[in-house]
Amino acid sequence: MRMTKSYFLGVALCGFLTMGASAALAQTPAPAPDTQTQRAKDPAPIAGDLTNVDATAKTITVKVADGSEVTLAYTDATEITGAKDGAAGLATMKDSKVTVHFIENAKDHSKTATRIIVQTAK
Repeated sequence: MRMTKSYFLGVALCGFLTMGASAALAQTPAPAPDTQTQRAKDPAPIAGDLTNVDATAKTITVKVADGSEVTLAYTDATEITGAKDGAAGLATMKDSKVTVHFIENAKDHSKTATRIIVQTAK
């Protein structure tokens, strides 16, 4: 009889330990993601010639060194320097050299300008 009691006590103790360990593991918070690997790097700015401005669609097109053209959207929040009257002045600056800082949408790869710098002739 003594062996039977010890056996049941041992089984019960193992059960409690297993449930306790399971509960402790279930409550352990997931490790925080490494911000360096999770955060996408800002893309390099685009530099080239301003070839088109569509004020209605709020887009600009820049011809880069390899001859290809890149179209980017801009918003009211886009910082524009070197163009008189901001976005309205861009239309008069065609063929000017520009550098465009932007963000890229991960889903559709569209680009939105955050800063447009127009290089003025010296």
